[in-house]
Amino acid sequence: MPIISRADIVRLGGEAAFSAAVADFANALEAHRYTVDVPAPTADPVVEMVVRHYGGQYDIEPEAKPDLPPEPDPDTPPVAWRVSTYRIVRRLEEVGLIDAADAALAAQPVLFRRFYTAGSIPHDDPDAMALLSAVGADPFEILAPE
Repeated sequence: MPIISRADIVRLGGEAAFSAAVADFANALEAHRYTVDVPAPTADPVVEMVVRHYGGQYDIEPEAKPDLPPEPDPDTPPVAWRVSTYRIVRRLEEVGLIDAADAALAAQPVLFRRFYTAGSIPHDDPDAMALLSAVGADPFEILAPE
């Protein structure tokens, strides 16, 4: 059984029009069997193929699904990332808050040691977010992915 393309179905007026054309051509061929010296009926080549070779039986190509990006799984936790301390220092320099951040870190020796020995900080580290907020920086901007 042939599979008729969507393009042919649309070109011939839709599914109902194609089905009607196949039925009409099949009926015209049947009526032509009883005629003499009358030219055989003709139709669109696709309709003729369906009727002559497949007895009017056909399938239609399924409609293509639109290419939509998959929706994120709500049960999947958000992606975590780390930001290098070098990048954090550079971003603080860009916004002019490096001196305030140094002073805040100097006042908290534990955070000072963690910051300068860690190499990178998780984007959602509560201590880092609190420190950045305290010096007037936007923690989401400073801890954005690299």
